[in-house]
Amino acid sequence: METVRLMDDPAAAVARAAAVLRAGGVVALPTETVYGLATAWGNAAGRRRIYELKHRAEDKPLQMLAADLAVAMAAGVAADPRLARLAERFFPGPLTLVCRAVDGGSVGLRIPRHPFMRALLRELGGGVAATSANRSGEPPAGDAAAAVAGLAGEPDLLVDGGPVQDAQPSTVASLLEGGLRILRPGPVTEAELAAALAEAPGGEA
Repeated sequence: METVRLMDDPAAAVARAAAVLRAGGVVALPTETVYGLATAWGNAAGRRRIYELKHRAEDKPLQMLAADLAVAMAAGVAADPRLARLAERFFPGPLTLVCRAVDGGSVGLRIPRHPFMRALLRELGGGVAATSANRSGEPPAGDAAAAVAGLAGEPDLLVDGGPVQDAQPSTVASLLEGGLRILRPGPVTEAELAAALAEAPGGEA
């Protein structure tokens, strides 16, 4: 496993992580919430490796991380005025929105605000498939060592960004079935989400 230290040369870390992702690899990296495992969005082999590394159940989908809503929609997220409203208010930030995909399925979308992740996603120009970097059922990782300690194997690259400020996973909220439903509480509250939707013209949570 290759390791790069973000604090040594942020631009070099971004370039190296982008190269590994473009080559089909899996990268362990920091976000503003917890450390995650990521691979290019359309990389089926990389997705399988993430499931193997985490011992993750195959019926638990990976989320999409993207630089902005336009990139996410280009990667398959369906247009939704409620999604647009919440994206305007809370993205980038610690919120994952489960929304419709153009193929009829669903996808959990997050636009991270961590400077490294934002630079990496801009460099890639596309989304990544991601999940927290810990064995399924174990606590999320707040530093680089913990990110790989419990995995069943090693990612291709570890980006060591030091400890995250608050190793709390993002809020996960569903916009499916016409309503707002909290699937996992987190930094963004249900009341904040509902208020943002209610402010939209004709909007309802």
